[in-house]
Amino acid sequence: MRIGEVLERFHEWRGKFDVYLVGGVVRDLLLHGEGYRVKDCDVVLIGGRGILRKFVDLLMEEGGHLNRFSRFGTAELTYRGMNLDVTLARRERYAYPGALPDVEFTDDLYEDSLRRDFTVNALYHDGKDILDFHGGVEDLKNGLLRPLASFEDDPTRGLRGVRYRHKLGFSYHETFYNAVKDAARYISNVSHQRILNELRLTAELPRRVLMGAVKDAVRFNLLRTILKVKPRFPEKIYLGRPNGARWIVLLAPFLRKDLPLTKEERRVLRIRGPLNLKTISDVHLRMNRWSDLEILAYMTWYATDKEREILKVYTRIRDRVRIRMYPKRERIKSAIASMHALGISGNVPMECTEEPPTPKDRQTYKLRCEGRIMEMYLNELRR
Repeated sequence: MRIGEVLERFHEWRGKFDVYLVGGVVRDLLLHGEGYRVKDCDVVLIGGRGILRKFVDLLMEEGGHLNRFSRFGTAELTYRGMNLDVTLARRERYAYPGALPDVEFTDDLYEDSLRRDFTVNALYHDGKDILDFHGGVEDLKNGLLRPLASFEDDPTRGLRGVRYRHKLGFSYHETFYNAVKDAARYISNVSHQRILNELRLTAELPRRVLMGAVKDAVRFNLLRTILKVKPRFPEKIYLGRPNGARWIVLLAPFLRKDLPLTKEERRVLRIRGPLNLKTISDVHLRMNRWSDLEILAYMTWYATDKEREILKVYTRIRDRVRIRMYPKRERIKSAIASMHALGISGNVPMECTEEPPTPKDRQTYKLRCEGRIMEMYLNELRR
């Protein structure tokens, strides 16, 4: 939704509940205006769990889908194409640095604002005015990221800080540097899962954000509990399109083996090289079951320059070449269709007309046919 559309719905909610927009949506309204499209929206509600339930019911009547209702007085919904998080206004206390908070609900927005990570994220909208308790509007104007809540209480605020700094193109306020030292000091109290979740959120953003945030996280020693050694990044890094898993391309050779990774992420850790791939057919025989993420990791850390040039083409065209082996007429038909998809003219290659001698050879012959079509494309590209 665009912010203007959010505001239209919000004015209707305000007629029934004591509710406020808060955080990123208010920040982006001031930075970009009502035409800006938002993916995530945060709302804070005054009241108890019963009020929260009634508000969530209203959102669901309007087409929202409830994803999660937590003990911390929060609800996560999918609402008209965006992620909508609703929280009861609250104060938080931490038993020790890095612990999950103990929550006490409050009717005081100022008390709620004190738990916000940065001044630019502690802005509220009441339907008419911006409520700014900590100079966040001025920090927005100056392009400064100034800490508000304690990084000692929640060290992941340091990780969010490096993400916001690069996402917004801001500078760190001078107070950030002492705060991030607290984050680094107590990051070992934070679960690996929470650290990885912050990296995954960063990886969904543009390449420059991911690169800058990860490098700063390493510089500030915020990733030390998930790394075996401090990374040294190569000159050429291949990350592909925004994806929550692609952070691992940057850090794979340096990660501890006992992390709670997803299946997709764990596969990247198994990548080794070099593989001495000389042709695109070699690539297809070796990598036809590899994910794009695995190929990007190989390109970044192990591939030769010649392999990288071939792999760039391979990742672009491999989904357009699909051979159905049987019956034979389908094989020829699918070969012609694949050639057409790549803009290749000429006869179907011999590799696509040969019959496998045994059923066990069918997959190899299929890959040889697909690889030969890719070679034809690459040869035409080089002319």
